[in-house]
Amino acid sequence: MIALRSFLLACLLAPVLYCGVAGQAQAASDPDPRIARLAAVLGSLDNDPALAEKAPFERFKARQALAGAEAARSRDREHALIMASAWVEAAQDAAQAELLNQQAAQLDRERDQIMLEASRRDAELARREADRLRLQSLAREEEAQRLAESMEQDRAAVEQSEAQASQALKLADARAHEAELARKEAELAAAVAADSPAAGSSPPPSRRSGKLTIYTLAGTAFASGSAKLGDASLASLRSLAAKIGAKKSVRIEAHTDSQGADAANLALSQQRADSVRESLLASGLSAGRVKATGKGEADPVADNASAEGRARNRRVEIIVE
Repeated sequence: MIALRSFLLACLLAPVLYCGVAGQAQAASDPDPRIARLAAVLGSLDNDPALAEKAPFERFKARQALAGAEAARSRDREHALIMASAWVEAAQDAAQAELLNQQAAQLDRERDQIMLEASRRDAELARREADRLRLQSLAREEEAQRLAESMEQDRAAVEQSEAQASQALKLADARAHEAELARKEAELAAAVAADSPAAGSSPPPSRRSGKLTIYTLAGTAFASGSAKLGDASLASLRSLAAKIGAKKSVRIEAHTDSQGADAANLALSQQRADSVRESLLASGLSAGRVKATGKGEADPVADNASAEGRARNRRVEIIVE
């Protein structure tokens, strides 16, 4: 296209000597090849499917200029041809510009469609993740139910065994009560998890005591008689470690209820305190700034005579100075 325009301009701006006396002697009715070439350029623009409907005004002015050049007298023809060439070139440029604008608009529409589709995919992925977490919560609830049933069977077997000592019978009864409470607490935790798929990703509840901040990890963070933390509690402790930072001192105190032997409760509380400490260290806290102590049943915050009171006493307090 650029070569064609240069050729047309070269023809139109050729020295006057080229057209001199011969042009003056030529009859006004003889066709001018330069006009034919410009008309051919305009015709190719009309025949291009992509440009045929573009730049109607410039194309109209180009046709007018070509008609004027064809009807012009010899002495005026050079100027008329220059004007016609300029309008033909303007029609080409305007048509190309209009086509480019049309293509840009189409690309914008396609981009908007792609972004809309991406948003839909993101929403679908979020829905699937919520369903996965809900099913995971239901599975945990079923596992808690199976655990409670297993504990109940153990209690019944201990009660039927005449060879067991009275201390063993009391311990079995305490384990049965604890299992029942664990089942109810697991049901409540599962219900909360079903309503909030992101549960467990925030630090444990906290309170202020003077200059200290005390975070309380409930007894449901551990299975009955175990010092192993659940996935939700591990995630909560990771969030707490990120919130505390590496420069603060932390004191961990683990507590139990009064069920079972004192020595066993003290040992279990120390194991749970150590488990919480290891989780905080794994999340980036400095070992020299984190201490863990098992308090056993020595510091209750509620009455151990009720299941609710015992549930409150089974706790781990994380004290940040």
